Amino acid sequence: MRIARSRKTRSLAVTVAAAGLLAGGLTAGTTDLFGGETRPTRSTDTITQAGAAQSAKKSKTKGQSCRTGAQKIRNKKFVTTVYDWPDNPGAATSMPGPGKKIFEYKLEVSNKLSATFGMTYKEISAGLGFEVTNTRTVVDRVEIELPEKAQYRVRAGMIYKKYTFDVYEEHGFWNWHGDYLVCQSYLQPEWVMKGSSTVQNPWTDAYKRTKTPKRTTH
Repeated sequence: MRIARSRKTRSLAVTVAAAGLLAGGLTAGTTDLFGGETRPTRSTDTITQAGAAQSAKKSKTKGQSCRTGAQKIRNKKFVTTVYDWPDNPGAATSMPGPGKKIFEYKLEVSNKLSATFGMTYKEISAGLGFEVTNTRTVVDRVEIELPEKAQYRVRAGMIYKKYTFDVYEEHGFWNWHGDYLVCQSYLQPEWVMKGSSTVQNPWTDAYKRTKTPKRTTH
């Protein structure tokens, strides 16, 4: 039987000593000489702490469901390609046509992840098969054809492959091991879905050209 992660709860024994005896019985506190209110004695504080400890202990009982802490990715699925056209100076320029021109560009590229649901980037990367925090700079130059006598806006961009995937966590049960309660796995692990996420992985760079509208004069 595999144990993924342990959480501990110790048994507590509480001894309460009487603070003093009056004719009416056990005193519950002493009178505040300035405020006229009754302050709790150390004995009352101890009783309150003991009650809280017992409540916490009852919330974790043998056989009750718990989370082992293990997580994994399932249902990775390619969805579509996404085009991203940044409008920064290194990725866009203006050129006159007609003729062949050399277009030099620079792109800052990174993966785009929507949610992790408590998983680390390393765990997600291992589950998907590629780095989800990869960042790089793409620098290139291409020859493009500008067919007409016009001013062109030329832009470089990145094509991403978009995927969806589900994050699952393992559930187990509380079990006693000596003086400790541990969250223990079932012989057949029970996996429960936490949520779905998307990631965009850079695939290849591209460029496009558009004619700049002529200005009209009044």
